This record gives sequence, structure tokens and C-alpha cells, in this order.
Amino acid sequence: MTDVGEAADNPAAAQASARQPSPGRAAVAGLRQPIVAILLLIALFTTVSGKPLDGFLMLAVAAMLIVDAARSRRQAAPGGSAASPSAAALATSPATSRQSGRRRLLVRAAWLAAGALYCVVVGSFRRYSWPATASVVTLGCLMIAIAWQGPLARRRPRSGALLRRAWLWAVVLVSGGLLELASLLEQPHLTTDSYAHPTISALTDPVLASFPGRSAILGGWLLAGWYVISR
Repeated sequence: MTDVGEAADNPAAAQASARQPSPGRAAVAGLRQPIVAILLLIALFTTVSGKPLDGFLMLAVAAMLIVDAARSRRQAAPGGSAASPSAAALATSPATSRQSGRRRLLVRAAWLAAGALYCVVVGSFRRYSWPATASVVTLGCLMIAIAWQGPLARRRPRSGALLRRAWLWAVVLVSGGLLELASLLEQPHLTTDSYAHPTISALTDPVLASFPGRSAILGGWLLAGWYVISR
């Protein structure tokens, strides 16, 4: 009865609440995102090709993106809560700015040292061993959990050069995915590599067979993740 009374006393709030999408509709909006559909397809084909752990992780990321899209849609609706920086948080003195810059530099140096140590240690593990798998999966899940705690950032609409660049990357990624799928389907079996129609994993096998190669690939993976998180 309290909610009904509040709605009657505040018609504007009731109208804004009514305009908010339901959780089901917000989740459907997340399912319509191309990246979610791509991740679901990757989860399917990696599972049937004998890599259930990779498929589960892709499925988990797709599910989290759906939840995140639903949350963003509900917060962007009229009446939704959106965090806005206060004037006190925006106003910083030059000395504070310099101290903050030095602190960020030290933090980045510490992260780089920790990342290099991680690449050396995990790269020394035998490929497909449980220590290597657990190290990669644990770090990936930890970084996703940390990134998901941040506030939702409002992005400016893509237009002009930014939109053309996004479409270019979309064409490159979709073309690469279709080529990978074609190579996978032309193998003698989904779980048997074919060097006549190699997949990306088959092409990287010689590199990942050595300790320096595994460490280098791990370093590239960490740098790519850092770049994505910083964006």
C-alpha cells in the first residue's frame, strides 16, 4: 500500500517507473547484441570440438554481457539511476594532479612487473596441464570480476570516422570467424587438426610448444586485456 500511495502522490515518478523496461525485455535487448551472438556461437563450436572449458567460459561471458546490457538499459530509462561526478570530484589542484600521475605511473610499473613474472611462471608450465589452465582461467575470471565493478560509463554515439573504424573491425572479425569456422568444418573430425585446413589453434601449436613461445603469447594476451579494460 505504501508504494501505491507514493505513486499516487508522485505521478511523475510512477510514470517514469512504468516506462522502465522489464528485466525480461532488457535481457532480450542484450541477446540482440552481435557480440553476444558471436560468443554463443563460439561457445557452441568450441564445445563440440572437444574444448568444453573454453565453451563454458565463452558462455559465461555472453551471459554476463546480457546481464550488463540489461542493467545499462534499465539505468538509461527514464527514472533510472545514473552516477554523475560531483563538482568536488572534478576540481583537482595541479599538485594533486602531479601526485596522482606519479601514483599511476608506479602502479603501472608494478602491474608490468607482475605481468612479466606471471608470463615467465605460467609459460614454464606444460601446455594443457592443470596448473597452466588454472592460472589462465583464474586470472581471466578475476580481471572480469574487477572490471565489472566499475561504474557504467556513458559513451558518445559512434559517428563519422569512429563508426567507419568500428565497421572495419567488425568486417575483419567476422571474416576471421567465418574462415575459422570453415577450416574447422573441413577437418577430418572436429577434434582432429588438419594442416590442409588449419584452424588458428593448429597454426599456433608450434609457437605454444616452447617455453618462450608460451610466455610471449601470454604477454600479448595480458597486453590486449589491459588495452580493452583501459578503453
